[in-house]
Amino acid sequence: MKHTPLKVAISAICFVNLLYMIPSVAVSGMVAAFPDQPQNKVLLLLTLPNLTGIAGIVAEPWMERWFSRRTLSITALAVFFASGLASFVLRENLPALIAASVIMGAAYGMQAALYPLLVNDGFQGEERSQVMGLVSGMLQLGRVAATLVGGMLARRGWYNVYLCFLAVLIPLVLAVLFLPRQSHSEQLRQQDGDWFSFSETVRLAVEGFAFAALFFMVNTHLSLYVEGYGLGDTALTGLISALGCVLAGLISTGFAWFERRTGRFTMTWAFGILGVLYLAGGLWISLPGAVLCVAGAFLGMGLFSPNLMLGFSRCAGPRRLAAVTAMVLTVVNVGYFASPYITGFLAGFVGESPADVFRVAGMLGLVCAVGSAVTSCRPGVSLPAAEKEKG
Repeated sequence: MKHTPLKVAISAICFVNLLYMIPSVAVSGMVAAFPDQPQNKVLLLLTLPNLTGIAGIVAEPWMERWFSRRTLSITALAVFFASGLASFVLRENLPALIAASVIMGAAYGMQAALYPLLVNDGFQGEERSQVMGLVSGMLQLGRVAATLVGGMLARRGWYNVYLCFLAVLIPLVLAVLFLPRQSHSEQLRQQDGDWFSFSETVRLAVEGFAFAALFFMVNTHLSLYVEGYGLGDTALTGLISALGCVLAGLISTGFAWFERRTGRFTMTWAFGILGVLYLAGGLWISLPGAVLCVAGAFLGMGLFSPNLMLGFSRCAGPRRLAAVTAMVLTVVNVGYFASPYITGFLAGFVGESPADVFRVAGMLGLVCAVGSAVTSCRPGVSLPAAEKEKG
């Protein structure tokens, strides 16, 4: 029970961390608001935060030289809130909106690197797995809530989606009250944390890149599948996606239970589930087939996300954990960005329809599952004795 306030604070931080994606529910209104501007320039409001998020991720280990993780978390939340509020106030000024999006993305990226570090700092053993699953689930559930609320707000004006950033005040207050006050430098002096596993880091980065590239398929091609084959409209696509996020959240929340049964082969299961269901959806072109594709993506994500965050502690001790976290998360973000180019290029050899692309991605998922299984057969990295005792 003594850790409950910390769990609540980190969960609340994760719940709002994907708010930077909220303008995606109001794209048509956003484009219509700036008719004299090129559409690609307006869409920078959606794409720039992903790019500048990498800058925030990379900056976090460097900032830890001078500031504690508590201070960085509070600062990132405050900047996140301020950028959302500025976007609402300056809604008629596109350059100002773009500048706010740049800052918003950097704050998101820093917080994305910080929350797994906060969990690793505050929890050990199976409790760490349980909490990491919980907060990973909150990321997905927060995304669903923001999408639903933002969609309703956008009916009265596209810019009203930025009012969702008022919710950031809640985790900001909780962070001030409940995040540990001990400075990160003091914490490091008390821990035997100067170790690093190159092989584990490479494996985590490669698996993260591969899964991110395959998962993002559901964002780039689901609408093309549903609407292109005449199975439904954008509302149906949004509903299926929202249900997928809920599914991922529920799986992540029970991650500790799954991890006890899958052990080192958790990523094998994640790739395998995604591969099989993508392949099935690509072969069975229908509304149930679209649902299978979404289920494959988000069931896999429910296992992948907490497994990735827990994997950082297998790669390095506390002294190097922030740097490893930043490096791997950067590679994962590149995987999201490269997804349509990788799968589109490979699908070009067999066909370019949405079903073709899902079939190719499904085959790639199964190949990755086999590769993950082979590498998982080797013993994992041996943690220092002090870390084993804590775990």
